[in-house]
Amino acid sequence: MGASLLSGGGSLSSAYLGYLFAFIAGAAACLGAAWRARSVVPDPETRRALTWLFSGSAVWAGAYVGFLLVGSAVGKHLFYQASLIVGFSVVFAWLWFCSAYSGRGLHRSLKVQQFAAAVFVIVTALKVTNPLHGLYYGLEPTSTGS
Repeated sequence: MGASLLSGGGSLSSAYLGYLFAFIAGAAACLGAAWRARSVVPDPETRRALTWLFSGSAVWAGAYVGFLLVGSAVGKHLFYQASLIVGFSVVFAWLWFCSAYSGRGLHRSLKVQQFAAAVFVIVTALKVTNPLHGLYYGLEPTSTGS
């Protein structure tokens, strides 16, 4: 995405700068929300889950900032991998938050936690080992934007 957003002369396109600004603003907003949640949310379980949800979202957006700023294909691949892994972990923070906020105890269940951890490890292993098997996504150099 980053290289295809450069205009013909190598200068930065407005779309590229827009994406960059949006992800930087998103990361900053999520960090601010995480900080605010620490002092505003009274229930400790909900506060912890919401703080992790916003913090994870900030890291996720930050990984996309890195993806847009780094120039090498290897660097882009590493930032993309990080964004996939962190983004997937944010799903679990969201589920934990939903359970805590609604007053349910699913997030406290050891069996649910073990199942979630197993799913996370399996999917993350699939993502990290993708260069070996190519089942998850493919990287292809292109001369045109998509």
